[in-house]
Amino acid sequence: MNRFIPLLLIALVFGACQNSKHFTKLGQKQEAAGLTREAAESFYTALLKKRANLDAQIGLKKNGQLVLNTKLNDFSQKNSFGSRKEAVYAFHEARDYKNRIAGVGVELMIPDYQNADYEKAKRDYLTELYEKGTKLLEENKFAEAEGNFNEISTLDPNFKDAGELKDIAYIEPIYQKAQEAFEAKRYRACYENILKVEERKLNYKEASTLKSQSLEKGMYTVALLPFKNGTPISGADIKIAAYLLDELTKLNDPFLKVVDRENMNSILAEQRFQMSGIFNESMAVEVGKIAGAKAIISGTVLNHTSSQGTIRKVTRSGFESYQVKKVNAEGKAYYETAYNPVSYDEYYNSAEANVSIQYKLTSLETATMLKSSIVEKSNKDEILYATYGGNSNNLYPANGNMVNTSNKDRNTLQNMLKAKRNLKDPNEMANDLYIEIAKQIASEIKAQLQTLVP
Repeated sequence: MNRFIPLLLIALVFGACQNSKHFTKLGQKQEAAGLTREAAESFYTALLKKRANLDAQIGLKKNGQLVLNTKLNDFSQKNSFGSRKEAVYAFHEARDYKNRIAGVGVELMIPDYQNADYEKAKRDYLTELYEKGTKLLEENKFAEAEGNFNEISTLDPNFKDAGELKDIAYIEPIYQKAQEAFEAKRYRACYENILKVEERKLNYKEASTLKSQSLEKGMYTVALLPFKNGTPISGADIKIAAYLLDELTKLNDPFLKVVDRENMNSILAEQRFQMSGIFNESMAVEVGKIAGAKAIISGTVLNHTSSQGTIRKVTRSGFESYQVKKVNAEGKAYYETAYNPVSYDEYYNSAEANVSIQYKLTSLETATMLKSSIVEKSNKDEILYATYGGNSNNLYPANGNMVNTSNKDRNTLQNMLKAKRNLKDPNEMANDLYIEIAKQIASEIKAQLQTLVP
């Protein structure tokens, strides 16, 4: 293999050289026929395959320069009789061609006077773009203005204050949308537009003030009241409240402020009113108002059950294979597979948990129910495994009194022999359900908040 690799490399290099010669000869024929552009491309391809091809270098130097001269003549013509834009981009085409040819080691020439003509044409065109862009800004035609300033930054990033004006052309319409949203009391829309403004430019006009005011006016405070426990499971109400508070916090909604039991107790302590574990609707509303909330979340744990069954064992018939040595008529030894009847044990058990919670989101501003739902979740775990005291790798299931050699049935048995043997803890399963329910409630409240604070 090591001797083969150098031979392969030699073959590849030889092939590249041959291809380079082929394109060189093609270029020479095209040059003789007056096909200058085609000849230049053939010589260019030859040099891509072999940079040291001297004939291709000479051919590309001559024909490439002729192609470049044609492009430069086009620039000169457009510079004299066409638009400034046409002249600038005609020169770019010539310059790009020169750079492309330089990529294979051949340098073409652009006369100094044409470089100077280009710089003047570009300066004039940039001035034209700038004046047009500023006028478009004055006319509040922001998208068109941004297009002008983007083109300026491509041609010359340092031209006057075009970079700053480009930012303004992008930012100003977004800023105006934010102002309009604020006036329409769509505080979330205002806030989100200001964030877009700040991504591009900090401290733009009154963006910071507008952002703060939208947060202040749009803030929606929700009081999370203690849940009721309608189950015999101690602490079920505390658990869902804690998980729900955690999930509401994770929403990271700038317009959502959650006041929980601990916050409310500190607020109400000043009122000399301590919260008890029992709340009726009127008390909940009063507590929420004192805590400065616009809405309250209340609820009840309706159901919490978790159970684990008793493991069931079934003894089944099977066969264990083994090898028997035999001798054929010619005296040669061989082996046959034989089977001994055996038995193995199958075990089954299951555990499950069920939790259902009712919650309500009630507006304290309109005294209406904003959202009411019962969220139910269940979880079940099962184990089904087999044990065998012999060589489990040789164990086959039985089909009546016969060995069952079906691959599918044997694989099923082998998987049972390797299957897990421990059930999930039903209490942990129930705990996971509380987390899932808290996530769902938080998600539903988030969706509701989008409509409450648009």
